[in-house]
Amino acid sequence: FSISPLTDGIILGTEALLIGTDFLLAKVILEPTPYQGEIFLKDDVNPVDRFFMQPYSKTFDDIGTITQFASLLTPAVLMAAPMEEWCTIGVMYAESVFLSYGLKELAKNLVNRPRPYMYFEGAPEKDIAEGDWNKSFFSGHTTLSFTGATFTSYTFSKYFPESKFKVPVVIGSYTLATLSGTLRILSGSHFFSDVLVGAAIGSAIGITVPVLHEFNSIINKKLDSKNVERVNFS
Repeated sequence: FSISPLTDGIILGTEALLIGTDFLLAKVILEPTPYQGEIFLKDDVNPVDRFFMQPYSKTFDDIGTITQFASLLTPAVLMAAPMEEWCTIGVMYAESVFLSYGLKELAKNLVNRPRPYMYFEGAPEKDIAEGDWNKSFFSGHTTLSFTGATFTSYTFSKYFPESKFKVPVVIGSYTLATLSGTLRILSGSHFFSDVLVGAAIGSAIGITVPVLHEFNSIINKKLDSKNVERVNFS
């Protein structure tokens, strides 16, 4: 993997655009949707999401947040890589996380989908007061968890293709991410489709960013090889 001014500039520019657009929408352009006090009708939800939807559970909500942070910390195993690679790994992972964050925040502000717990009694008053009650699509916890899991799994496999720890790292990373997504459903915070989309987007970003940097490394090696050939020919 290697850092490129062009590639990383494009990624950072995209992140700035996403986060900046989200900020403008949330703080300047869009007005918060007021909650009118009604309980939404379950029959208005598609059959698949309706089957999995749950009332609010603070316990599952809190545990889901813990597993999200645990998933985000899984790239710590990459400290086993040579120290000179830490900067590149850190840049790649930061880019992955901020891309995921920007996308999920922008989607939440544009879609405004009520959370499953709004279809039951006992919805959390704090979330309603803060305007978080209609930020269901798509699941941010799941997106970030799968970003961490995919980034860790792919990057570790590239650095240590023959390692006996490769399979445990992959299984452990995705188990944490899957648990995080499952808990978001059980807590009543997200629909099944919210979690599914979050997992797909998080996984896509978690692999795309390191692949782009891997491509940079291949290009750099080819350029170095050509330069060596020219020197030898001279």
